[in-house]
Amino acid sequence: MKGLTLSVALLLRLCALLMAAPVISAVAPGEAKAGAVCSVVNSGLAFGSGSTATGTVNWTCTGYDTFTNSFVLCLRLGTPSWPGTASQPQLLNGSSTMAFNLYSNAATTTIWTASTPLTQSVTIGAGIGNTVTGSFSFYGRIPAAQSSPAGNYQAFFYNTLLGIANNGGNNCQASRQGNSGLDFTLPVTATKINACTVDALANASLGSVVAGSTPAPGSTTIRVVCPTGTAYNIGLLPSNGNMGGAGMMQGTGSNTDTVGYQLRRNSGSGAAWGNTATVTSVGNGVGGTGTGGNQDYAVFASVPNTNVQPDSYSDTVTVTVNY
Repeated sequence: MKGLTLSVALLLRLCALLMAAPVISAVAPGEAKAGAVCSVVNSGLAFGSGSTATGTVNWTCTGYDTFTNSFVLCLRLGTPSWPGTASQPQLLNGSSTMAFNLYSNAATTTIWTASTPLTQSVTIGAGIGNTVTGSFSFYGRIPAAQSSPAGNYQAFFYNTLLGIANNGGNNCQASRQGNSGLDFTLPVTATKINACTVDALANASLGSVVAGSTPAPGSTTIRVVCPTGTAYNIGLLPSNGNMGGAGMMQGTGSNTDTVGYQLRRNSGSGAAWGNTATVTSVGNGVGGTGTGGNQDYAVFASVPNTNVQPDSYSDTVTVTVNY
């Protein structure tokens, strides 16, 4: 019985050695690939009070291989926050919205979407714990003439992916060939302030007239853009500082003759348009309330007398929007 017991023990030990041998031979020929882990350091786009801005996603990738690892890192845009859609993201302030878009190029001609990920080639040197850092840049633009009121706006792109792409770069995945990234939320912020803009669309020309005759009134248009609900009053001031809008056009060179004119609203014979308007009072100006879009106002200039020597006469009028 002792001999039989010893034989069984030897047989079991021999089987164990025979089974272990294939495991050792299977591991030996290959080189283990641990890959790289990539993460986002910080990200976002802040318009401030402007209509264009550059956003960034700063990333870091740490390698865990004993050999050089090269791959394509990608950034796939996520789902826009409510009430935005993939085709038209929206910034939100309470119940007010403001449309915007993100672009992959600085000229803001190519809209960045989930189907067009941004890509960068990454190479991490051999060595466990080696780290490479970098950043993706993207661009934002808020279209003009929106009726959104002043305030602080924000939007988010949920499940934006810092991932690994195929060689073509069009297939961005969370992991590929041992390398991995992660999902994150990309924030966008903007501030719309109670700021108005004003432009003169053209000069008010009275044309060519015969000395001593009364020309037809000249006219032009000024354009005001103010945020929705912003009250404003517009004043016009000739270069001579006359608060009643009565200016003097000067000739050229040594010509000392002048041509008087009167700024008016509504028509060439309408009420005088001067510069007594303030933030709280329209005075002898013109008032309005912003819509977020273009608001045009006609300005007329009447000339009572042209009994002056032939010349070209002109003057500069300052337009002030009080709000």
